[in-house]
Amino acid sequence: MHSIDFRLRFSTVLNDPWKPLPTLANGHLGFTVFEDTVYMAGLYNGAGGLSHRARIPNIANIQLDNDCYRGTDHTCIVTLDLRSGYFRVSYTDSERSFRMTHIVYPHAFYRRLIVNQFLFERLTPAAGDISLPLRPGTAFTSEDIHFEPPTTHASARVHSSSPSSGADGMNYIHRSCGTTLVVENATYQSQGTPVCVLWNHVPERLMLSENEQTTKFHFLMAVGENVAIAEKELTTALAQTVEELLLAHTSLWHSFWDRFDILMTGNEPLQTTVRSSVFYLVSNLPFEASFIISPGPFWGLSPTGLGRGGTNLDDYEGHSFWDTEIWMFPVLNLIDPWYSRLLISYRTKMLPTAKQLAAESGYEGVRQYLATTHDLEWLQKRGGCGMIQLIADFWSSRVRFNYTGTENYDIPAAMGPDEDHENVTNNAYTNVVAGYALYFGDFVSCICGDDVTAKNWTRIARQIKLLYDEIGDFHIQYEGYLASTKIKQADAVLLGYPLLYPVMRPYTLWNDLRIYEPVTRSTGPAMSWSMYAINHLDIVNYRDAATNFNRSYLPYTRGPFHVWHELQQPGPGGAQNFITGAGGFLQAVLFGYAGFRVYLDRLEIRGIYPLELSVAGIGVTAKGVQYLGALIVVTQTVDKAEIIVTHLEHELTIEFSDRNAAAAVVLNCVYPLRGGVKAIIRAKSYPYGECAIPKDVIGE
Repeated sequence: MHSIDFRLRFSTVLNDPWKPLPTLANGHLGFTVFEDTVYMAGLYNGAGGLSHRARIPNIANIQLDNDCYRGTDHTCIVTLDLRSGYFRVSYTDSERSFRMTHIVYPHAFYRRLIVNQFLFERLTPAAGDISLPLRPGTAFTSEDIHFEPPTTHASARVHSSSPSSGADGMNYIHRSCGTTLVVENATYQSQGTPVCVLWNHVPERLMLSENEQTTKFHFLMAVGENVAIAEKELTTALAQTVEELLLAHTSLWHSFWDRFDILMTGNEPLQTTVRSSVFYLVSNLPFEASFIISPGPFWGLSPTGLGRGGTNLDDYEGHSFWDTEIWMFPVLNLIDPWYSRLLISYRTKMLPTAKQLAAESGYEGVRQYLATTHDLEWLQKRGGCGMIQLIADFWSSRVRFNYTGTENYDIPAAMGPDEDHENVTNNAYTNVVAGYALYFGDFVSCICGDDVTAKNWTRIARQIKLLYDEIGDFHIQYEGYLASTKIKQADAVLLGYPLLYPVMRPYTLWNDLRIYEPVTRSTGPAMSWSMYAINHLDIVNYRDAATNFNRSYLPYTRGPFHVWHELQQPGPGGAQNFITGAGGFLQAVLFGYAGFRVYLDRLEIRGIYPLELSVAGIGVTAKGVQYLGALIVVTQTVDKAEIIVTHLEHELTIEFSDRNAAAAVVLNCVYPLRGGVKAIIRAKSYPYGECAIPKDVIGE
């Protein structure tokens, strides 16, 4: 695909509140373009519930002091280049004496860096010296961090394009280190977290001298907990040319898009929304090539990503919630299991200090990761079994046996996805998740050779109550739920997708949708409509699927850069850069119209009927989906549906639901797929030895 299709290019959008600028991140640092704050992964300030991402002053917020950056000059063009991972401002002055290109990005390889690069080109030889003033920089203060006064010191020799190099060729770097003011929990933290900020000198104006045709500048800001590592990255970058430094960044993004992409046909704005959603989601995690050379730390995903937070409750203060596993993880797990391992390692790391929260949210991600990797080494040697057993222990401690005659286990005092109703008993979603976790605890214990028979996890799981109305043939969301009661977001319907409850019947799912979709708050988050779209597709209700799919993104993305918001436009408030919504939407693309389903022992791909696609007005090609080391391309359009495996690391088989025989997967072979038919891809050999796949049925 041509690189121009990755560029979101528009004019005069700077400083327009209705056209929000994008949030950029690299897994270590994040910021919203031209705002005064940078956030660093794992850096929080405040006690208990007041804990929030600590604000670091954005020294890298560098802007010319002219009408272009004020948003009033129509010759000013701004571009978000998704393929290259940077934001660009292009400006030609009214007299056409010069052209300026300004690029800003958090560096993908040197993750502690934010880079500003300026290129000035003379257009009129007789213009003489061209002097361009910069806006005053961000004040170096923070309400969250006590910084020492900045110091200046000479560092290694740098490339001549650096404006901070002196006549002696040395580079002069400013540095200030500090510590967060208040710890989150004094039981686990004896003092605040350190952070150091380093930057090269930014002058008051940029100059294109009379004898110069072009000139280049680069300004770097480095942020890290370890000053030595941050300074090393800064000085290494300063020693490179502008072109070398940019290439080290863009090459990682180009490699990513060359391997993975989602192509949408029939709807160009939708294509842009899909790609920008992938970009906003993935940019919050580090690239493996960078992380291996300079590891961690990685601190999970928050609903608004790494570049938002602070004391703004709309941005969830930068903390991680269940959003990670239920809305973001399924997409990332298909893109690259590297991301899955990072997210699971974060949950594992937090177990000693947050066993309950990790148990409530970590299970789903672990199961999906095992399903797409069969990584038994992680289970047996890297703490996977212990983590899953802790989760099962948690749920076995939460159930209460009902002695009034039902002979079932209840789960009281719970809140499901519908956050409008808390402290309920036997929430359908919660009970199924608890049952899955208990079954899974026995399953992985078998794999690891641990005898947990005395725990009775499977027996408990089978007896957990699942509320079901036999007359109406639908699942009751919680005890005492009254039909027509408004709910915040999809809840009981999630038993279909994403939970894939194994004994769910199509008519029951249809009735669940019929009961709960009409009473879902119209002002609720985007993920409800994404999930309703997928579940309607599962029962081939293509018109309602298309309606909900459009509803899942059109009201929630704003401006030319397709920035996700928690609340529908045009209303104010709510989270900005809401990657939770992006994750739910991408699930509707991959698990809805592309037809993917992940199980512990197989990957299924359902052929989508042409009518389902024509009503939605789209076609989809998911390129580079990873499963057991294979790279898979799935195309679902009105004209054709096919599967191609472009890379293999292990022997796989493929079979189709309308045929009996399984055959070995052949590299680059085109496998046609008919509407309603499921393609089933598995490992050639069953990976789990004598351990049987969990039954996963509760309420028996």
